[in-house]
Amino acid sequence: MTETLIITDSPDSLSGLAGVASQNQWKPLSAGVWNPATKQAWQAVGGQPNAALVTLPGLAPWRQIMAVGRSPVSQVDGLREMLQSGQAPPTPFACLAFTGDGFHGNRGRPWQALEGNLHLTVLFSPNLPASELGVGLSIVPSLAVADALGQFDALGQAPRIKWVNDVLLGGRKVSGVITSTVTKGECIEHAVLGIGINIATTPNLPSGKFVQPPGSLRELAPDILITLPAILPVLLESLARRHAQLLEHGPGALHADYVRHNCVIGHEVEIWEETAGECDAAKLIARGRVTDILPDLSL
Repeated sequence: MTETLIITDSPDSLSGLAGVASQNQWKPLSAGVWNPATKQAWQAVGGQPNAALVTLPGLAPWRQIMAVGRSPVSQVDGLREMLQSGQAPPTPFACLAFTGDGFHGNRGRPWQALEGNLHLTVLFSPNLPASELGVGLSIVPSLAVADALGQFDALGQAPRIKWVNDVLLGGRKVSGVITSTVTKGECIEHAVLGIGINIATTPNLPSGKFVQPPGSLRELAPDILITLPAILPVLLESLARRHAQLLEHGPGALHADYVRHNCVIGHEVEIWEETAGECDAAKLIARGRVTDILPDLSL
């Protein structure tokens, strides 16, 4: 069986990582593992080349999980640049930064990488025709977040997905996701999924009609200590399971669960151009009651 590894420069931030045997101890990264491909991946996701790195046996099926104390770049962008150069880490691959700069959501909107929150990027390499995957890769991350948060009964409420891909608890946005693909002809070779979850801290965002009020798990369940090391393995398991479901059964089953988790069906909504809130000239596209979300995610 291929070895799976967690590689980090900040082991204290992963203290108490669920799913890892308690007898395992962090060990210095061996010279055999620190090969050119590993070095390239580490630097692509914002790791310092001369950092003192340690390892633990990983979490199957993830071949490598890299955890960077502070990344100066968006790990989604860094990983995409590596893929576009023709190189790729062993997949499935995951990386996270405990804090950093340059992180963003859809359309480049800034995402504050605050300490104690989760900033996760994962890489799958389906190498399948886009026609077989449909919108599945777009809804895998939001479904996985909803699955993972739903396992924490202490939150006291079910997570809901706000069209298209924000995850809410109690009407507040606690998670945002993005999906980016690398294609070759009609095939999707790689899919990079970026996920942010506000665990310990609620970011300060400007108010406005088009800004979903933010929240954090700590704010919503102040009497229960929900931590990044507790959530990370649960989320990684959900991501791997949802991706496997997509490959085996296609996007239909995922779409059914997406609709079940959604919070817009039955509600009056307005749909504006994407520049709404940023441009005064943005136009209202449609207004009405949502009766369904179709397989292509149109309302």
